Amino acid sequence: MCKLRLSSAMAKPGSKKTTLAVAVALIAVVAVIAAYFLLAPKAPRVKNVIVIGTTDNVQTTLDPCEAYDYLGVNIIQNMGEGLFAYEPGTAKLVNKLAVSYTVSPDRKVWDIKIRTDAKFQDGTPLTAQAVVWSWERTIKLNQDPAFLIGDLIEKAEAISSDTVRVYLKQPFEETYVKSLLATWVAFPVNPKTTPMDVVKPPNTVDMIGPYKLASWKPGEYIELVANPNYYGEKPKTERVIIRFYKDAQSLRLAVENGEVDVAFRTLSPADVKDIMAKGALQVVSGPGIAPIRYMVINVNKEPFNDKRVRQAIAYLIDRNQIVNTVYMGTFAQPLYSMVPIGFLGHKDSFKERYGDKPNVQAARQLLVQAGFSESNPLKMELWYTPVRYTPAEPDIAAIIKQNLEVSGMIKVDLKSADWATYRSLFKQEKIAVWLLGWFPDFLDSDNYVRPFYHSGANGWLHVNYKNPTIDKLIDEQVLQPTEQRIKTLAQIQDIAAEDAPIIPLWQEGQFAVAQKNVKGIVLDYSQIFRYWLIYAEVSG
Repeated sequence: MCKLRLSSAMAKPGSKKTTLAVAVALIAVVAVIAAYFLLAPKAPRVKNVIVIGTTDNVQTTLDPCEAYDYLGVNIIQNMGEGLFAYEPGTAKLVNKLAVSYTVSPDRKVWDIKIRTDAKFQDGTPLTAQAVVWSWERTIKLNQDPAFLIGDLIEKAEAISSDTVRVYLKQPFEETYVKSLLATWVAFPVNPKTTPMDVVKPPNTVDMIGPYKLASWKPGEYIELVANPNYYGEKPKTERVIIRFYKDAQSLRLAVENGEVDVAFRTLSPADVKDIMAKGALQVVSGPGIAPIRYMVINVNKEPFNDKRVRQAIAYLIDRNQIVNTVYMGTFAQPLYSMVPIGFLGHKDSFKERYGDKPNVQAARQLLVQAGFSESNPLKMELWYTPVRYTPAEPDIAAIIKQNLEVSGMIKVDLKSADWATYRSLFKQEKIAVWLLGWFPDFLDSDNYVRPFYHSGANGWLHVNYKNPTIDKLIDEQVLQPTEQRIKTLAQIQDIAAEDAPIIPLWQEGQFAVAQKNVKGIVLDYSQIFRYWLIYAEVSG
């Protein structure tokens, strides 16, 4: 009892010390936590709307069966997706609405299993029947881009609600098939709400993607909002407005004044260089195939039906002068083949055939053989369109005119027209020589030879070039193993350089100018400007 009392008496002072110590410790912890919340930097908030300015426009529709212009396709690629897609920042094709696939031993039959959690914007589940119906609609309506799957697919059928069986027309190489099924024309559309006819502005169709169309005032703006039924990761920004500007000057002013968060397509290279020097905005750049630029020559038009005249022109063009003068040697590089640098089988065939510098003497010899002289010069028009590709287009045309006239045997009359008129002029074959640019439909060398040189696929260009040998080689290369395919692509490029119906000029890099608080801009070989990755931070 005594020990107990002693222990009890001794315990009381120690208990007070313990209580005090605990209290002090608690106060310290609370102080540390309070300091953390008071002093730690606050996480930035994200704007719920971003504005993207452009001088581009939607040329036709936002219906994937017909759209065939860069901006129209790009907006569709933000509202829909296919069975396969390019992984951002790479050229790697990955499953998207597909979850797996098998290929028959003869490579002509594919069984593709699709996602069961994907829904259209109205909540209708994706089915294999919807995929097949969408492809059949595209092929049946047969608009300009329909060949992308029409030349690939013999027929398709739903063998279950989540499996599509595809019968190919040829035993095409695997990556080639996936790249075509990743194109916008193969995006599933909702059979419940989509008519068997092209949907015209200001409407579109129901697809499966991060965004859906909220409003569209043609020529002024397009508004997209997040698709609440999208199965995938939600967009970084709830609402995106694409605002149209009449020219590069007004677009530059808009981004410098903060009226837009991002300016994409198109500021002049000189403007971009000036903006970089000032440092108030950020310039994000990406790989250079956007677009490739080239000269088209209608080979049915005299005197351009004479190959020697086309070859003389090829001898005279100074690509380095264009790149170094207009693009400051930074934003583009000379191109000596329609297959871009870095693509499978690229070969500098025009450089090997005509050199990398103008050869005036060789050009003059050919022109003399074709019946021209200094007293009887070739008089020709060179057409360009002033806004669609770069504001510097008149400067480029002037350089080419100067290049050709150095021969002393060519007189060039420069002509220009807005894009709609321009397109009409070459489609009606009212002009003979004009400048164009190409954005790829899919990332494969075939997409840089077939639409230009194959007589069965180049009708849209009205170049009228037909060569049975090159047709045969183009058809063969997509069926060949890689090493053999490289050799065949080289043959195609060499023949194209010899015939010169189209003269490759340069390939451009991509760049976007943005406010410094904008994040998530990805510019890669796919050419897809992914709105759903872009966001703008705001403090406070």
